[in-house]
Amino acid sequence: MHRKLFLLIAFLGLATAAVAQVVLSASTDKTALSLDDELTLSVEVTGISGNVTMPQLPSLPAFNVYSREVEQSTINGRTTLLFRYTMVPRFVGNAEIGPITFSYNNQTYRTDPITVRVYRGNAAQTTAQTAAAHAPLQADTQPDPHLPPLEAALSKQAQAKAGEPFFLVAAVSNRTPYVNEAVSLSVRFYYSRSFYDAPYQKPTVSNLFIEDEGSVEGKQTIGDMVYHYQEQRYQLTAAEPGKATIGPAAVRYKTGSSPFAAFDRLFGGAAVSPDRTVLSAPITLSVRELPAGKPASFYGAVGSGYTIKAQASSDRVEAGQAVNLTVTVKGPGNLKATQNLTFPALDGFKIYPAAPESGRIASSARSYKTFKAVLVPAASGIYTIPSFAWSYFNPDTHAYKTLQTDPLTVTVVAATKTESGFNFSNAQVSSNGVQALTNDILYLKMIHAPAENFLVKAGRLYLVNIAAIVLLVITFLFAVLGRKKLVRQKIWVHTKAQLKKASSAQEIADATCTYLAQRLDIHTGSLPLKDILATLNRHGIAPATSKAFAVLWRQLEAQRFAPAGFNANNHAELAAYASRVLKQIEEELK
Repeated sequence: MHRKLFLLIAFLGLATAAVAQVVLSASTDKTALSLDDELTLSVEVTGISGNVTMPQLPSLPAFNVYSREVEQSTINGRTTLLFRYTMVPRFVGNAEIGPITFSYNNQTYRTDPITVRVYRGNAAQTTAQTAAAHAPLQADTQPDPHLPPLEAALSKQAQAKAGEPFFLVAAVSNRTPYVNEAVSLSVRFYYSRSFYDAPYQKPTVSNLFIEDEGSVEGKQTIGDMVYHYQEQRYQLTAAEPGKATIGPAAVRYKTGSSPFAAFDRLFGGAAVSPDRTVLSAPITLSVRELPAGKPASFYGAVGSGYTIKAQASSDRVEAGQAVNLTVTVKGPGNLKATQNLTFPALDGFKIYPAAPESGRIASSARSYKTFKAVLVPAASGIYTIPSFAWSYFNPDTHAYKTLQTDPLTVTVVAATKTESGFNFSNAQVSSNGVQALTNDILYLKMIHAPAENFLVKAGRLYLVNIAAIVLLVITFLFAVLGRKKLVRQKIWVHTKAQLKKASSAQEIADATCTYLAQRLDIHTGSLPLKDILATLNRHGIAPATSKAFAVLWRQLEAQRFAPAGFNANNHAELAAYASRVLKQIEEELK
């Protein structure tokens, strides 16, 4: 008896030691970078086994994450996972990457925050990057003097509205752009308390083309209050010189008599506030006309940092074969609005231009435009495709600049293939003088058919075979569906047990995130709330239930970050509410 007790204690000790060996770490490849550089965040989890969930990233308002990679290695049953996130900074100044969390075996691990410094990238600042990388973060009451105009304007407007629970601000990167010069517009909705049913109305514009650039979420301390914000971004280009206007954006929201008013409405109604609306201030731009002296190769591009490249599909072809010529221009702004490149006549070729293609380069403010043409050489020889010119106007230097592609050389050799379907060199002359070029009839050979075996006879029983196959498929489906139902039921029972014993908002959030990951394959670590709600809608979750979940999610964020106006002691009520919302989702998924 004592021996069994000793073995049990030893086994429990080993299990506890295995759990304690889990290590979570985070690091970046640099602590100082320029605004046009990229940062790699590495998150390593060691000492785990079995199925695991993704780490939960914090809100990253200062960065755009555009690439994710995962590496896994297993030694003696213990797994090490390495997650790499590549991101680009949005503005200069100190930026903090908050704690990253990871849940495993009902325990939550957290990393320390990481602070990096973002510079504009000129030579004077580059020499000071290392010394200033660990400079303290400036308070919001003293904005960084190096902030770009867009971020500085947003920060100044937010400071002026400090203390209000809800407000909306908007700003542009440049109020006096040239025609076709790209201008960034950001609209931010700040809130320090919970809300729901808040439709957003984008601003109207005149004398401007507006293009959606996506949205981000973030958190900011203004004065002594913690605000969350949702930011919508746009890119604007002016069509002609003169006055251009951006109307106010609007958010109409509701608040309830209790933090769970949305769920109460779902099952019978509750006292709610009337609609309230916040507006951003209108903005007026003074669009400048481009100066005189436009070169013939100017097609309307305005900005800096453009590149152009020409490429041929092959540098050696036979006469009559086509050569695909591609000219690609990349640069800031929207190149779709620029004019098309003109292909000149090329000696020795027939040229057939194709329709150009344009679009945005993923996760950046740059775009591309591709011009294609098919070149058909008429005779053999060595031909040179001359360089193509592309001009743009640089608003920083107030001058036009011309780019040139490299010349291309194409060697055309004589054609070796004939157009005839016959090869006369293989034709044989018969003794009677007839020359056979090819055969067009193949005669059948008569052979004795063998006796039918059992499989051949059984194959004629079509109905019996079909019935057997159907029965086999039905049996397989019942087995698979039964197993899936058992797995789904186990996930829900485990989540309900976690919520029942949860004693903090963090434990409630961990149980909710684990349920979404296992049940719906929704990994909430790097997803904004609107993407989570969109995924719920794709799974058939009712709009009312999605609204109830949105209230739950904002309550969890508010409890975790403890902004003003929230009671941090209602964990039991919050856990019960989370259980009701997830139960409703579980029933609608059946």
